[in-house]
Formats: sequence, structure tokens, C-alpha cells
Amino acid sequence: MISTFRIRNFRSILDMTVDFRFAEGKAPNGHEEWGTFPFLNAAKNTRLVPCMALFGANASGKTNVIRAIAALKHAALGKAVDFYEPNKLHDQQKTTVFDLTLFLEGDEFTYSLDYNGTEIRKEELAKNGKPLYAITQLKGEFSPAICHDNYPAEKLQSILDVECSDGQGRQVFTFLNRVGRNYSGLDSDLLNVLNNLSLGLLVFEDNDIFFPTSVVNLMKHFDGNQEKAMAEIVELVRKLDIDVRDIVMRRQKVDKTKIRTSPNAVNREIPDNNQYETVEIKSFHANAQGVLVPFDFLEEESEGTQRLAGLVGLFLFALKGGHTLFIDELSSSLHSLLLRELLRLFKDKRYNITGHAQLIFTTHNTDILDDAILRVSEVAIVRKTLHAGSLIKRIADFKKDGRDVRNVTNFRKQYLEGFYSGVPHPAI
Repeated sequence: MISTFRIRNFRSILDMTVDFRFAEGKAPNGHEEWGTFPFLNAAKNTRLVPCMALFGANASGKTNVIRAIAALKHAALGKAVDFYEPNKLHDQQKTTVFDLTLFLEGDEFTYSLDYNGTEIRKEELAKNGKPLYAITQLKGEFSPAICHDNYPAEKLQSILDVECSDGQGRQVFTFLNRVGRNYSGLDSDLLNVLNNLSLGLLVFEDNDIFFPTSVVNLMKHFDGNQEKAMAEIVELVRKLDIDVRDIVMRRQKVDKTKIRTSPNAVNREIPDNNQYETVEIKSFHANAQGVLVPFDFLEEESEGTQRLAGLVGLFLFALKGGHTLFIDELSSSLHSLLLRELLRLFKDKRYNITGHAQLIFTTHNTDILDDAILRVSEVAIVRKTLHAGSLIKRIADFKKDGRDVRNVTNFRKQYLEGFYSGVPHPAI
């Protein structure tokens, strides 16, 4: 679960901290008996929000928050210098800095990365406020917690010099990734943080929620059984009042020379053996006589139905695994009532069974601000200024400024009236 995410010098963002902590003081009375989560318990005295909606005018920087977590993930898992996107309007800052604080099994970890287009200047990982390691321009300091008889500090420094550098005295790959992947038995904390970044943070920067990918992910919770995963997706899709009786997906590997070109085949090249994977998807509807009729899912179903089915599979995967899901423009092609029900999944104790799954998303759909689904800690407004870049403020933070903001407040009316800023001011 993510607690805070600080972003410095990334695209339109100069310095921003996105806070996912519950900001209402004491817990609501009787919340233990509720069917929904007002907050998630991350550790003793630490409460986090299950949802975070990012609102703001076009070009305010909402999407850049999602892109920032994607950049951190890619930089930590790949060659960091390839993911350097500084603010182009302020060139006084020479590096991008990310600080991510998350909770894993009750422990607080903070991972920090400071890099530019040439090298990683700093990389640090701390557990419960105590450094596990700190690296500054290829000079490492390693705590006794991660040093062992066979891997003393000198050996860890050697790994850093050989496996994390470009051979010219510059660090370009993260120590976290190299040690976690190549020496997975060295330290469980490093491996847990790495796995959370690679598997526990699911980031979708565009509107392409690919249904087969959602199914494959969800299958991991059903021991690889595709039929069971598909059945659960269809059941929830039907509960959302979409009249799809069944969805069938067939995947098979074929030789490149025998690839089919039917319109409902999704063809993906497999690097090995000159093969492709063919994916064909059919949905079924009942006709007037109650007989199931097959439809080409990709050609004959609406964009909204395709996206909804993909989102349902993705949501179920995140909910069952206790993952954190970042989605840009969540409401694209979705009816407001369906969006509301999708949000409820992360707050519903029947679906968020681990009590750890979180959903962070951008949207322009203000209808969800009317429904008392999101609390003051779960709505954030993003706005952009020339001198300070993109800024963020949650509704709960406006209360600190003396404004009358409560969970019973009509957030939508206040937002559209400019009470929280973050709205466009057209002058046509």
C-alpha cells in the first residue's frame, strides 16, 4: 500500500507530494460494522485511503502524476537514465527525484531515486526510518541488516561497481533491481520492495485496457485456469447491467507463416521460434428466443463494453492480490453509474478482501462527487501555475485552510463553482 509519493522535476511537476493517508483525524463511529472501508489499516496508527480521484482542468498535470509512478517503476526496473523527463520550463533543477513510501506487511519502506539523463546520482532504501542502504554516485553505504558473511559491504560495493554501472564510473541501473533479481536470497526486504514495484504497482497511462491481459493476470489467482477467471469477469460484468451472457477467449501459438488475419484475432509476436500468439474473443448474447448468439468481441461489442470487461478483470486481479492500481482517464467510455459501482469495489469489504488494494485514477467525471462515495481524503485537485508547476491539494487540505468541508458536503457543486480551484476558465 502506498502512503506518500513525492515527485520533483518531472514533466509539468516541479515539487509535489501526493498523500494517500487518511486525513480525518479519528475514525468514524461504528466503522467496524460498516460494509465499506472508510480507510485501510496499513500499520499501527497508520491509515490509508482505498481510493484517490485526481481532478483538474485539462493540461493541469493529472496525467503526469500517473506517468511519474510509471517512470519510477521503469527507472527502478530498467535503465534509469532512459526515463528522464525533466520540466522544460524550469531548467534550474538538474535531476528528477522520486520518493515513494509504502507499507508491506506492517513495515514502512521509503525508496528514493535521484537521477538525470546520464546517471543515477542517489539511490536509497529505508525500513521503518532506518537506512538499509544509501548510494551516492556509486559510493555505497550498507547497513548490517543487509550485509552477510558471504556478502559483506565490500562485496555489495563490488556488485554495485560491476552490475550497476556503465563502465565509466556512473550508476545507470538500480542496486535494488540488480540485487533483487540476481541475488534474490540475499535480503527479503529488498526482494519484497522490488516485487511490489514490479508486480504490486499496476500502472495504465492510456485508455487501452487490453482484455486478454486482464484475463491472463486474473488467471494467476485461479492456478492458471482461464475458464474460472473468465467466469468471474462475466459474472461481475452482468451485475453491472451489461447483457453479455458469456465471453470465450481462445489463445494458441502458430507459426508465423500460418498466421490468420481474421478481424477478431489479436496477433502478438513471440520472440522464440518465429511464432505468434493468436487470441480470438467471442461474446454471447441471447436472442429473442433465448438462444445464445456469438459476437465478435473486438468488432461488434461497443468500446465501452470492451473497456468495462477489461477493467473488471484488472480490478478483480488487484483486489484479490491487494495491489495498487493507477489508471489515467478511468471514466473514459463509461456511464457515470458504472463508474460509481467500480469505485465501490475498492471500498467494499466483500471485494477488497485483503484490505490492502488501492485505486488511484484521473477523471473529469464530476458525477461521482455527488454520491458520497469518496471522502475528503480521497479527492485531490490538480492545478498548474507557471512558477510552481503542477500543484495538488486534497479536499481534506482545504479544511485546514478554514473552509467548511465535510463528508456530507456536495463536492461537485463546490468544485464546479471553483471553490477548490482546478477548473478551466474559458473565454470564448
